[in-house]
Amino acid sequence: MTFRIGIVGAGFLTRRSLLPAIAATDDLCLAAVLDTDPVALGAVAARFPGALCGADARDFLRTPLDGVHVATPNRRHAEFACQALARGIPTLVEKPLADTVDAGQWIFRAAMASGAPAMVGYMSRYNAYNRAVVALIRSGELGPARSMTASHLGHRDGDWRNRRADSGLGCLADLAIYPLLTAADVFDAAPTACRATGYPSGDPDRTDIFVEATVWFGDERRLQMEASFTEAPGVGVSRYTVVCERGLVVVRDSWAMDSGGSVLVCDERGRRWLWPEPVDPYLAQYRALAACAAGEPVPTGVSIARGLRDLRVLHALDRSVANGGVRLALSGGQNP
Repeated sequence: MTFRIGIVGAGFLTRRSLLPAIAATDDLCLAAVLDTDPVALGAVAARFPGALCGADARDFLRTPLDGVHVATPNRRHAEFACQALARGIPTLVEKPLADTVDAGQWIFRAAMASGAPAMVGYMSRYNAYNRAVVALIRSGELGPARSMTASHLGHRDGDWRNRRADSGLGCLADLAIYPLLTAADVFDAAPTACRATGYPSGDPDRTDIFVEATVWFGDERRLQMEASFTEAPGVGVSRYTVVCERGLVVVRDSWAMDSGGSVLVCDERGRRWLWPEPVDPYLAQYRALAACAAGEPVPTGVSIARGLRDLRVLHALDRSVANGGVRLALSGGQNP
């Protein structure tokens, strides 16, 4: 049976990654796209002439849909996710869950009231290289993971991610969220404390363009990361290193918008590379949504509750930046 997807937002992510994922298989179908940009809608319509492409949310929601993907600027996530969930449509909300914690709570409550499956769009969880790293560490072969250092750098200048009113957070929400997600998987634990410095700090209008941060997972295990929008146009850096008791793992390019990556393992046996079979993370994400719509439980790692917890951590990091790098406790793992 074909799973009919409606996408809210016809921006770069949709055209670059979501549409190719849908076109790559016969078990997915693009049924509708909602956006106010006629040029973007025209580009989608040219590739998918059978899809409803328009600017009227009512027409979009009246279209027979098996799932909705909210892929808008962050401030619109709650608006469209709550509408879809109110109609009982399985819903995938792009990361981060929302621009503010309050908006994230609205989505959480709407999901609880709806009963329809709801997920957050953590595509990096489906990347084969990240999954291989987590499997290796959880196997115990390298001993317990002690620390993780990460850099996720890119270029954003003058778009909606630089405006607090549209994005809520800047490079924290767009880039730093990936190291945070991977560290939680690597340590198999919730964050317990954080601190950060960055620029600009506490600005009511502009979001962060650089942040360096430490996130603790218990007393000893920690993530040290940097994220920024200050690279040259077209340049992206995605890398992390996990230090374990009996070795380390170096990973590159596994947070990019494709199926790529590399994993180097260094231990007492020397150096070796892991080469898992790549998968399209967006295609895997849609198939997970379809499986949940068919009755499978939503995986904990992509649940709306998990998205809300992560959103709270990101905003705690933002508060730390605004207060000069103060360490903040994250009580109870920041559960809803």
